[in-house]
Amino acid sequence: MEQELKLQILDPSPATWEKICKFPLLALGKAPALKLHAIYYDSRDGALRRAKLAYRVRREGKEWVATLKAEGQSVGGLHQRPEWNVTVFSAAADLRVFTDPDAAALLAPFLDLALHAILETRFERLESRVDCADGSQIVVALDRGEILAGGLCEPILEVELELATGEPAAILEMGAELCAHLPLLPDGESKMFRGLRLAGLIPADAVALGDKAPPLRRHENAGKALSRLLIGQCQQSLTAARQHATGNSPETFHQLRKAVRSLRALLRFCRALDADKRLDGVRQELADWFHQQSIRRDHEVLATYWATLAAGTGTELAPLYTWLSAQAEATPAGLGHLAATILQFWALLLRAALPSDEDLQHYAEMHLRRQDHKLTAAGAAAQTPAELHALRIRIKNWRYVILALGDMWPSKDSKALLKSLSALQKISGAVHDADMAGQHLAGLATSRRHGLAFHAGMLVGYLHAREVRQRKKFSRHWKRLESIPRPWN
Repeated sequence: MEQELKLQILDPSPATWEKICKFPLLALGKAPALKLHAIYYDSRDGALRRAKLAYRVRREGKEWVATLKAEGQSVGGLHQRPEWNVTVFSAAADLRVFTDPDAAALLAPFLDLALHAILETRFERLESRVDCADGSQIVVALDRGEILAGGLCEPILEVELELATGEPAAILEMGAELCAHLPLLPDGESKMFRGLRLAGLIPADAVALGDKAPPLRRHENAGKALSRLLIGQCQQSLTAARQHATGNSPETFHQLRKAVRSLRALLRFCRALDADKRLDGVRQELADWFHQQSIRRDHEVLATYWATLAAGTGTELAPLYTWLSAQAEATPAGLGHLAATILQFWALLLRAALPSDEDLQHYAEMHLRRQDHKLTAAGAAAQTPAELHALRIRIKNWRYVILALGDMWPSKDSKALLKSLSALQKISGAVHDADMAGQHLAGLATSRRHGLAFHAGMLVGYLHAREVRQRKKFSRHWKRLESIPRPWN
């Protein structure tokens, strides 16, 4: 049963490769590189792929090894996948070599298929075994090479951590340590998945989705259910971090912040279950990262506003857009630190789920009502930009928690409530944007650069005029929110 964590190397430079090879935790020493050449097979209509089976023959040193992998299951958010390995005489495709009863039963319908090579991988591997403090043992594989498919080529540059014996949390803890010190990020895409995409056998924009979490059940233990939900949020945040590392755009950054915000909202919702405060460090680390990145997001939002205003008024886009973009790019993304924090949090939940003697329905509905009362009180008092910004954060947190718990009320429609919260979030965001623009652009008023001060003044004026309109809309939407039924009532 295979259980592993894959980490993508973000920096392809020889210096980084050397640094990773010598990193003490990996214990690679002077182990010789093993050259591997794998050929993946399927029928022309993808019969094995549709059956969630992967079949390859790989040359490992002087031997050929045939491998069959089947669809697995999620245990604590880590994928466990059945795997069978058989030494064979050549690279020729032959499903009959798998004589294990379980493997043979899976392959019985496919024995007469005409198989052909769909992709290849060629890479060198450095391998070691690491003994962990808790007695677990992890197989470390450092891979460098290429994927070949459809006449195209894509690099392989990754670290694999596979659990040999012991606790799955040990893999995550080791991954956290590596991400904190090396340019690595968790990546859920296997070599085969990447090869299928390269070959055009799956869509170019396909992403490797995590295992679908089982639905929430009202009468299950609140601590166990919410721990499972938090692990799912951890996986979504790590996926968003990897997508941002690849895309590095305002949109991918926005999606990453949304994922982390959702994780933080659910973590805050679970605070009453963390009586011994073992998750306080995680809360603080996530908050620190989020607030550090707010400056980047502020400048990206202002750049978007200016692009729209400049286009609508026929004004020159530069130099203000260039200045705002440069300010945004000056803030490091801190993805390694973020990934390390999330992996460590995930490991904590695997080591011990949140304790509770309540069922999920009782805990969730009691705390949602409390949040509702606090939100209502805050909304009645909010007048200043700072108060409206704090209210906006409350609205976001409440909305994200309701979305996460949606399975609990399958017979009741929460769309109206969520739509109203989303509208209020957007409107209060516009008020915050005007305040934020004044803070970030005030220093440009004395700039001697051509057009910069004038354009900054235009943008601030536009956003303040927009703020007045948004405040009127806020009052209307707030009254509507107060009258919308709650699904848990």
